Amino acid sequence: MKMSLENLWGHRHSHIIIILLSVIAGAAIAGVVIYYPRVEPAVTLPVTAQPLTTLEEGFVAVAERARPAVVNISAERVEKRRLPTLPDFEEFFRQFPWPFGEPEGREGEEKKPYRYEFRWPFGQPEQPEGKEKEPEFKEFRGRSLGSGWIYSADGYIVTNAHVVEGASDIKVQFYDVENDDRKYPANLIATDPKTELAVIKVEVNRKLPALSLGSSKDAKVGEWVIAVGSPLGLQQTVTAGIISAKGRTLPGTSKYIRLGDIIQTDAAINFGNSGGPLVNLQGEVVGINVAIAAQAPRPMAGNIGIGFSIASDTAKEVVPQLIKQKKVTRGWLGISIQELTPNLKDAYGAEYGVLVSNIQSDSPASKSDLQAEDVIVAVDGEKVENTWDLQKAVMSKQPGTLVTLDVIRNKQPKQVKVKLGEMPGKYAGLEQPQEETEPATKQALGLTVGELTSQIAEDLHLPADTEGVVAMEVDAGGPAAESVEKGDIITQINRQPVKSLDDYQQAIEQAKESGKDYVILHLLRMVDGEVHRLIVDIAVNW
Repeated sequence: MKMSLENLWGHRHSHIIIILLSVIAGAAIAGVVIYYPRVEPAVTLPVTAQPLTTLEEGFVAVAERARPAVVNISAERVEKRRLPTLPDFEEFFRQFPWPFGEPEGREGEEKKPYRYEFRWPFGQPEQPEGKEKEPEFKEFRGRSLGSGWIYSADGYIVTNAHVVEGASDIKVQFYDVENDDRKYPANLIATDPKTELAVIKVEVNRKLPALSLGSSKDAKVGEWVIAVGSPLGLQQTVTAGIISAKGRTLPGTSKYIRLGDIIQTDAAINFGNSGGPLVNLQGEVVGINVAIAAQAPRPMAGNIGIGFSIASDTAKEVVPQLIKQKKVTRGWLGISIQELTPNLKDAYGAEYGVLVSNIQSDSPASKSDLQAEDVIVAVDGEKVENTWDLQKAVMSKQPGTLVTLDVIRNKQPKQVKVKLGEMPGKYAGLEQPQEETEPATKQALGLTVGELTSQIAEDLHLPADTEGVVAMEVDAGGPAAESVEKGDIITQINRQPVKSLDDYQQAIEQAKESGKDYVILHLLRMVDGEVHRLIVDIAVNW
């Protein structure tokens, strides 16, 4: 049976409609598949009344809230530096070997190591006869740039200690109102080198926008954050990233200090960001930017995606104390500690904890039952897994607090109670450098000696129980120059044991009173990884 033209067209028409509907439906389904991954999660911030629908809007809202509360800080320092003298140049050239072999000595004369004789190119400078030329000093001015953020509406600002420490003039520029390009003078309230935090105060005739501290403990790795500051002098710069890691530790500004509970971020941080805030998407400060990692040998190359911030929980403890009492008081045990290696864990019968390697004399720990070689595993029931855990647990408590230490002694559990003292200033980085006087030390032997700390002993690969003082500097023209080397450990003077700087000073005084024109030193010296014991005599002219 043949189909008519009308029936054929109607049949084809129905097929075309079906095909078109199929194409439209397929396109709709394909659109969902293609665009679904691009839909960004909704973010709701308590800092705005309107619900946010995109992550982009979240960043914009946080930046708008944070930027007015972030300031630029410039600090000027004036330092007096000694100009180099002839002995300085002589000492510089002594470090180089004689280029054409050592000169021949005279016949019958004992051969001594050759030293350069430095001569001024246009003749020796004149100086009054019989009078040693006084060293000359010159003033040098330097300016540092950093960032900070407003802690309270009345003008307290938080920044880094290294931004403002030692500054003679501090200026702050605000960005909370338009057309205010003035730089306001600021007063330094206090610094805390132990945490690298500082507080300054500015008097402004208006209420300032402030940021609040969030919880760094609740912050999570992978969480979005933004950094605001003045990198390389570019004010009001906003960068975004995530929290890359938590609980980092960094070396501090002295051998007694290291920074702990540090947040690592890949939000771009550069020179000038120091002191600026690291803010979460709720507009809260979770960190204070403090340092960056840079590739050697070009540390000035800038950001490589590894920046560090002081945890906000640390600032919560430190900043109020700096404002109220101008310093931070911390608990102190007075012990030397070290991490447990797998072998030490086995030897001391501890799965975790911190080994007590030494107890300082006249310290809080020395007045308790705590002993060297105890392994501390908890403080007031709080688990201690590493040295930073122990330091944090002790420093967070006030002096005079009675703490209970859970320890492992002779592979058996034991509890020890210790009444904490107050951390001495030098361990908190607060002790001012002493004048370089050291009359008996410098005049008698030409040595500058220092305390033999556990860290120095470790660096020199000395046994942990080594006692003595360490030769920090050796005067090239002094009596001990031929016999003592930098890094030598002095353990005895004229057979009198030397265990401390006081012992050293007392032994020098007794040697002087003896009337003899020589001093006998017992030394320890590391040579090719081995400890060598030396006994040397030094001629002196009292």
